[in-house]
Amino acid sequence: MTQTKSRTYGLASNPSEWAAHRRAVVFSVRRMFPGVDAERAATEGLGELCRQIVVHGAVDRPAVVWCEASIAAAARLRTGAPSPA
Repeated sequence: MTQTKSRTYGLASNPSEWAAHRRAVVFSVRRMFPGVDAERAATEGLGELCRQIVVHGAVDRPAVVWCEASIAAAARLRTGAPSPA
């Protein structure tokens, strides 16, 4: 019998795979918004992903949602706009 990795909302349950997603998100933010704190934007984006999961349940393509939310957070950080609550 072949073992398969457990998945939670489309992201691996293995923390090292979440770390790989985070590195990709941070890289994308840095590339699009040089000079912005990409780590902070990735953290805010992950928070937004978690809020969407709590409110709506399962999210299609959570890594994409995380990246898009992080890019939006980077744009806010660049302009100095407050984060949405």
